Amino acid sequence: MSRPLNYQHEAYLQSHNMIPYEVKGVENAAMFHNRRYLYNILYSVFDLGIPKQWKLGYVRFWTFHAGSYAVMYTRDYGWVPMPYAIENTDYFFYPHKISGMNSHLKREVVGICGINCEIVYILDDLFGLDATVMEYASRLSNLDKAFDVNVMNTSFSNFVPVENDKQAQEVKRAYSRATMGAPIVPVIKNLFRNGKPFYFNDNPKQNFAANELHQARRGVVNDFLTEIGVRNANYEKKERLNSMEVSENNDQTSAQARVILNNLNDCYERVREVTNGEIDMVAKLNYNYELIGSDSEGGESDA
Repeated sequence: MSRPLNYQHEAYLQSHNMIPYEVKGVENAAMFHNRRYLYNILYSVFDLGIPKQWKLGYVRFWTFHAGSYAVMYTRDYGWVPMPYAIENTDYFFYPHKISGMNSHLKREVVGICGINCEIVYILDDLFGLDATVMEYASRLSNLDKAFDVNVMNTSFSNFVPVENDKQAQEVKRAYSRATMGAPIVPVIKNLFRNGKPFYFNDNPKQNFAANELHQARRGVVNDFLTEIGVRNANYEKKERLNSMEVSENNDQTSAQARVILNNLNDCYERVREVTNGEIDMVAKLNYNYELIGSDSEGGESDA
């Protein structure tokens, strides 16, 4: 049955999905550090042109974390961005009559979309990217933990079986000389068994996986950029891909960024109309990033 967008239900689901699980890890300091890191990447991708009197951090938060906010007229401050509550919806189940409140306002503000307020949103369901960011932040925190554990384990002492204290002291001295860079470390003959010393490690690299973990971390960040919708360093060199595969990858990469940019600029146009041009905003990609399939001129970019 058709019904209005249930924001409370969706908010509950997003909160429930952040409950710690054994596979997903826990909400620790590392995850929130990576969450902030990924959001800063997200902020650097999209340039939001907003009025000078508005705080950019405030607008960024409601745009990308919450996914939508209202631009409403207030007697105290004129046109302002603010979170909103839905009083009722229109024919398409989008907000029609909304209300907003702030401790700095003398009274609650009530507005009708298209008359004295408008909604700005990035995705059609009016939700933000917090669930996506949290997912990738959890992966990064798990990789960071694995990296630290692996580096610590590479310095773990070797267990060497000996028959008495004299042999133990000989092994300690030999290991000490070897770690100081001695090219030749003579040891007593009976410390060898089947031609190899007890403490011999013929493949020290097998205990060191930090390089692979570091590469995996870069891969997670790249996946995040791909999901946002911007070009990033692809691990597969393009000369290894045929033109059809490159085109499909480009389309996948650009999909969400196009939706976000189109929705923002469409909303900004409606805000411009309802405010009679008093609030004039624009959204675009930062020049350091490139949306696949177009450039700043609106033309086609190289594949």
